[in-house]
Amino acid sequence: MHFGPPMSLGLTTSGGRFRERDEAGFTLVELMAVMIIIGILAAIAIPKLTAGADTARRNADIATAHELKSALDRFQVENGVYPKTSELSVDTFGKVTGGGTAAGFIPKYINRLDASTTQQKPADAANKGFGVEELRTDWSGYHPGHLIMVFLTPDGSTAEVAAYDATLTHVLWTSAQ
Repeated sequence: MHFGPPMSLGLTTSGGRFRERDEAGFTLVELMAVMIIIGILAAIAIPKLTAGADTARRNADIATAHELKSALDRFQVENGVYPKTSELSVDTFGKVTGGGTAAGFIPKYINRLDASTTQQKPADAANKGFGVEELRTDWSGYHPGHLIMVFLTPDGSTAEVAAYDATLTHVLWTSAQ
């Protein structure tokens, strides 16, 4: 038989009497170890989640550009021409409005075209939304003004759409491909 203190029960002796050990919480070392592990996991996970969100925003803008090109093509099939450069314009909030033969373009062919439709976050909020430009054969020195650009000809013979990244330096998708 063993008459020593039952250490496995968490009891200690003091002057021949048994008392429970003080185990009310975690030690500072244990807390620091947990905080370091959480910090390492956050350092790995947060950039991956952010990158995933940026990719989703880019893909959403590419899908919007596809939808816009499809709407322009439907307009051309029903009216014989694309909207002319002078018939689609953009207000200061990046919202596209139509006039002339393109007066019914929105909402008949596409629900809406405004800054809230685009998902990427450019450095300058004025670059959100859509822009309308005249289609040129010479692209040198051209700088897009919005995330999604509509390129039209003055006579309505051609329409192209391009989606740009948030820095407006790289073409993500263009209907001219």
